[in-house]
Amino acid sequence: MKRREFIRSGVLTVAGLGISSLFGGRGRGFLAADEAGSEIAVAKGGSPEDLTRRAVDGAGGIGRFVKAGSRVVIKPNIAWNRTPEQAANTHPEVISALVKLCKKAGASQVIVIDHPCNPWNVTYVTSGIKEAVEKAGGIMRPPQKFRKVSIEGTKVLKEAQVLEEVLDADVLINVPVAKVHGGARVTIAMKNLMGVVKDRGFFHRNDLHRCIAEINYYIRPAFTVVDATRVLTTRGPQGPGVVRELGIVAAGTDFVALDSFGTKLLDKDVSGVAHIRMGDEMKMGVSDLARVKIKNL
Repeated sequence: MKRREFIRSGVLTVAGLGISSLFGGRGRGFLAADEAGSEIAVAKGGSPEDLTRRAVDGAGGIGRFVKAGSRVVIKPNIAWNRTPEQAANTHPEVISALVKLCKKAGASQVIVIDHPCNPWNVTYVTSGIKEAVEKAGGIMRPPQKFRKVSIEGTKVLKEAQVLEEVLDADVLINVPVAKVHGGARVTIAMKNLMGVVKDRGFFHRNDLHRCIAEINYYIRPAFTVVDATRVLTTRGPQGPGVVRELGIVAAGTDFVALDSFGTKLLDKDVSGVAHIRMGDEMKMGVSDLARVKIKNL
């Protein structure tokens, strides 16, 4: 059995630690975030690159997740043919900073990939992410190879075709932008993982919120970095709409808590976002920010 398949099977249990904490990868069967202590790091004020570095350092540093020789995959939101100023995609400087940090930590490869809604060869360029990644020494990979996987322990999403790069990563880093969404109310970390599956239409036809929660149940990023340097507050997810400059980057391992934090930044009530509530109910993280330690940097 391959290492990644062994991790994902969830047959390991370790007192006080989750599988993803041990291996920096995906896997089911670990303790709920509140049992281990939920914490997020929030950097405010500065350039997107500076904010990213401070948030990562506040979350324990990139070396906590990326070891020498690791094959790292970074999953931004590059869904739309929009410029960085329009806030529909992750800021290119946030991604550039992460690529540099991973390379410095000794990653053998740093691959950046998304399965966009608009044509990838357009969004990769217009977003500014392709240029930023390549200048930083990373690899932009087109979303061309998917692998069918079976998903156990879920109610709706029983199988999916998932990007091979994501499945084969030693370390997966989820890097969403925070913005409003017409169907899901918000799109932050949990919803960003829709961009690793080939058939997004299945999600929309079969309980969107449940499917969002269940793809996160299967694909557990080692680390999540939320770009809230500027946020789209109307006409999401693609805009153009009203953009608020917040100058914030938040990071941590509890993507449910990060989604709750991002929802608050968007002036939305987390109780009205079903997939975040489900993430808590499925013990993937903590949705109640009163139970989350927030490190303001």
